[in-house]
Amino acid sequence: MTKVSEISRNWWHEETEGIAFTHALDMKKLHEEQSPYQKIEIFEHESFGRVLTLDGLVQASHADEFMYHEMAVHVPLLGRERQAASVLIVGGGDGGILREVLVHDFVSRVVMVEIDERVVELSKEYLAINGDYNDPRVELIIGDAADYMRKARAGGDQFDLIILDLSEPVGPSSTVFTEEFCENFSACITETGVVLDSDSIFMGKDRAYFLQELCGDKDQNLVTIMQSKKLLPHVSGYRSIVQLYPAAEFGFFLYSRDGHDYSNPVKVYEGRHYNADLHKGSFALPTWWRKNLGF
Repeated sequence: MTKVSEISRNWWHEETEGIAFTHALDMKKLHEEQSPYQKIEIFEHESFGRVLTLDGLVQASHADEFMYHEMAVHVPLLGRERQAASVLIVGGGDGGILREVLVHDFVSRVVMVEIDERVVELSKEYLAINGDYNDPRVELIIGDAADYMRKARAGGDQFDLIILDLSEPVGPSSTVFTEEFCENFSACITETGVVLDSDSIFMGKDRAYFLQELCGDKDQNLVTIMQSKKLLPHVSGYRSIVQLYPAAEFGFFLYSRDGHDYSNPVKVYEGRHYNADLHKGSFALPTWWRKNLGF
């Protein structure tokens, strides 16, 4: 029998510097490259399958990507009656958000803005969790989301749902963790629309921390910007678990003009993770959320 100490391990660590936290995975590296924007790595894990990391931070795995993608899409899309919904995906290079958005035939238009074409290409090759980029409803734009949002605002373009599927505020994503970006996306949402944001959450001994603030400038946390500036006056949240994200505790945040209650699904749909009961239950927030995060 092989002793544990004799087993060869290929430990990969994701480190959250701001809170001195790490978790480790024993994985085999399949691909690594430095794109013009970030370090892209693809790994194989015996239990979790393929894992995509950007600049050393987990973005998606075969094992749990649907937990994130389904909850990010179906709650805001099925939480309100819509006839012809327009959706903007900011980021989302692995393609999982696009896949879930396209499930619904009442979605009439999808624009996806991703800065790094290599993330799209490598995700299609190694993960194959993406939606159909050739769907006639889809427009894929390779470019800077901050620049796109600025132009969309100037041109009066608006969406019913904007999904901020962003990596942490390092590398190319740092350009969107600003008050200006928040002002621009707030102007690009319809009167009955909603913006979906999300982040990992840690509960420390004194307070709760967003991963955004731990990885970047503590003054550039989108949730606190939206809460304090009231660019869209109504901010609410729901929660889920994404097992390979730091701390596993994961929050979704809804920014809107009219404060619509998205906790009750208007259509029946069942995914690998999402269902109507989970939809409703995800809005039941722990006391520490309410006290620490302002919900």
